[in-house]
Amino acid sequence: MRNGAKKQKKSGCWIPTLNQVRLYFLIHRFVKEEGEVFFYFHRSTYWSSQFGDRIGDWKLAAKRWMWNLEN
Repeated sequence: MRNGAKKQKKSGCWIPTLNQVRLYFLIHRFVKEEGEVFFYFHRSTYWSSQFGDRIGDWKLAAKRWMWNLEN
């Protein structure tokens, strides 16, 4: 699997590990705690969007999260 990421059986989406999310946020100059908030929020929604669809690209969702923090 992708560096520890897990694949959801039904949707085929890759779910990142907490450490992958932390690192991604740090690379984009955000604190790792914000990555943790992102991770736990999306884990609580079973990695689904606000419309109930599975998140297909967690990095894109993270970029949107970061953009919303800045704007």
